[in-house]
Amino acid sequence: MPTSIIATIGPKTESLKDMQSLVKAGVNIFRVNFSHATYAQYRRIKKNVEKINKNREEKIKIIQDLQGPRIRIGRLPEEGRELLVGEEISLKYVSRPAANIGDSIPIDDPDLYKYLKPGELIFLANGEMELKVLKIANKVIFAQVIIGGLLTSHRGVNLPNTELKGAGLTKKDIKDVEFVLKIGVDYIALSFVQSAKDINKLKKLIKNDKKIRIISKIERGVALKNIDEIIKASDAIMVARGDLGIEVPIEELPIIQKNLVRHSHWYNKPAIIATQVMTSMIDNSHPTRAEVSDIANAVLDGADMIMLSDETAIGNHASKAVKILKKVIDRTSDFLYKTNVMKY
Repeated sequence: MPTSIIATIGPKTESLKDMQSLVKAGVNIFRVNFSHATYAQYRRIKKNVEKINKNREEKIKIIQDLQGPRIRIGRLPEEGRELLVGEEISLKYVSRPAANIGDSIPIDDPDLYKYLKPGELIFLANGEMELKVLKIANKVIFAQVIIGGLLTSHRGVNLPNTELKGAGLTKKDIKDVEFVLKIGVDYIALSFVQSAKDINKLKKLIKNDKKIRIISKIERGVALKNIDEIIKASDAIMVARGDLGIEVPIEELPIIQKNLVRHSHWYNKPAIIATQVMTSMIDNSHPTRAEVSDIANAVLDGADMIMLSDETAIGNHASKAVKILKKVIDRTSDFLYKTNVMKY
C-alpha cells in the first residue's frame, strides 16, 4: 500500500476550498496542531472534513496533535542575553513575567529543578546553545555554558538525558482531548512521550475508545530507552525529527529514523515520518533535491505515512507541495514494488 500523506491545516489552508484542493492533490489525513489551533478553528475544520467525506468512499481522517509539556525560557530584555562559553549561569522559575530574579535566566517550569542532575545537558533555542548542569540549590539550576550564543525570550528548552516525571498530559492537553471527544476525532498524537505510562494516561482519558487511535510522537531522547513498551502501547508512532534531532546527536538521526520504522513494523504498527520534509516549499515553488531524496528514502525504509507541517499550514505553495510529495511517493513505490520501472 502506498505511503499516505498527512497535511497540517493552518491559517493558509483551513477554508473548505483549500482543504478540497489538498485532498485532490493527494492528502489522506489532516492534522490539527493544538499548540496553535483554537476550538473554533477545529470545529470549522471538522465540518469541512465532513463535507469532503460526504461522497467519498475512502474517508479523510483527522489527527489532533497535542501540545504536550513544552518548557521555555521566560521573558528576557528585548536585546536578549549573551551566553559566553565557560560562563556559569543560573536558571530559575518565574511565576510572573515582571518578577525580579536578579541575574538568573527565567524558565516557565516550576518543577524543572527536581528532575535535573549534575552532569546532565540542557539545550536551548533548538539546540543552538548547550549548558551542562553543575548543581541544584534552593530550587535554582546552576550550569556552565558549553556552546554560547544570544538567548532571547520564550526559546525552547530540551533535556536529552533527563526524565521528566511530571510529563505526559498537561492540563491544557486534558482540556483539549475532552473537547475533541465531544466533536469527534480519528487519531490523537501524544507529544513528548517518555514511556508507556504516558500513553496509558491518555487511554484512560479517552476511556479506551477503540475508534480513536493513539499516535506516540518520538521526540525525546529518553523515549528511545523505552521504545518497545511505547510501540506496543501505541497504535502508531511518529518520528518527530525536529525535537528528536535536538535531543540526539545529529549524525545519529537518520539511523534512528530507519531503526524506528523497522522497529514499529516488528510490532505491526504504522510509522509516520515528520518535520522538515519540504521546508523550502514554505516559500519556494520547488523543493530541494535533498528533500526529494529524503522523501524517497523514507518510502524505501517502509514509512507508512509522511507528514507536512508548515509547508501546508502557513506555506505559500501548499497544494503544490502535496502534489510533488505524492509524485515522489508514487515513483518510489513503483520502483520498490513493481518490475521494469527503471527509466535510466
